[in-house]
Amino acid sequence: MGDEKHWQNEDFKGRLRSKRNTLVMVIGSVRLFVDCLLLLIIAALLLLLWEQWKETSSGSWQVGGDFTGAGPEFTTHVVKWEADSTFVPSNMSEWFSNETLAKWNTIMPAGTHPAPSNETFFTTSVTHQLHCLFIMGRIYSGVVTNMTEILPVDYHTHMMHCIDYMRQAVMCSADVALEPHELTDSDDNGPGDGGWNGHHVCKDYNQVIPYLEQQIVDGIRTVLPIDD
Repeated sequence: MGDEKHWQNEDFKGRLRSKRNTLVMVIGSVRLFVDCLLLLIIAALLLLLWEQWKETSSGSWQVGGDFTGAGPEFTTHVVKWEADSTFVPSNMSEWFSNETLAKWNTIMPAGTHPAPSNETFFTTSVTHQLHCLFIMGRIYSGVVTNMTEILPVDYHTHMMHCIDYMRQAVMCSADVALEPHELTDSDDNGPGDGGWNGHHVCKDYNQVIPYLEQQIVDGIRTVLPIDD
């Protein structure tokens, strides 16, 4: 009788151990499945974050835009450049005329003003580049006509700064448009020069100016006068 009870007790313990082992195996399998599922979810989320980061960090960049991606993406269109002597008068003294200054101001946003004193401000590169081109024309004209007394005191360093600034601006945009040079092209650097034959992919400048004017109104940018 005692042996039979002992056998039944051991059999019960054995079945209990078996059930426990089975439960442990089931739990282990479920845990492994859950762990794998969580790893897949984490990998998918990381991939999604990576794609979003690529879109916001580089996909939203536009050549000539701010590195933060702020601002609109301007429409581009194809433009054939044309010579315009009203911007670059051959009479050197005209570089200091109100007419030439007014002509250059037609491609500047309204609302330009001198830099504020004793505070950080943000201007923009396109107007800085236009200023450099305009002031280089004035400096050259002042030197050629022996009128350096009307030039800025720092005109030597100003000229060198603008040349270096424009060098990097050209390299940044890196316009690779083809410029066909025909045998019949003029070689006088005028309107018939082959350099005007290219067709360039350009931002719509008619969108750029209103954007900058609104930035000036909103106090986001300070755009200096072209002759400052």
